[in-house]
Amino acid sequence: MKILDLIGVKKDVNNKLTLELSANSQNHIGTIHAAAQFLLAETASGVYLQEQFPELKDKVIPLLRESQIKYKNIAEGVITADAFIDTEILERFKKQFLKKSRGTISVKVKLLNREGKTVAEGLFTWFIQRK
Repeated sequence: MKILDLIGVKKDVNNKLTLELSANSQNHIGTIHAAAQFLLAETASGVYLQEQFPELKDKVIPLLRESQIKYKNIAEGVITADAFIDTEILERFKKQFLKKSRGTISVKVKLLNREGKTVAEGLFTWFIQRK
């Protein structure tokens, strides 16, 4: 079983990754465990990258190089990952990748509860190299 299935990461009707509080995702105080939140955010950053560069599918090796995450509020119920890349960073990566067939790019991720309140924010820097 994949860890995403074990923890309970799923896609919602808007094609966003979500995580619901469950026995497999909870911590010792009954809220969503920080490690489960990290898994959701990191996975969302990778999925978002694949969506931005569908032409590179199966042609590159993406490796998470660095990550930062800040937990801001208790995560209960269902949380949703919202990933994005600043336009200038996206354009800089495209130029670098075309020139060198490798590069790094950072994806920002916010984890939001049902009320739209941010429960965590992360920055995930990926190294991507052509196979």
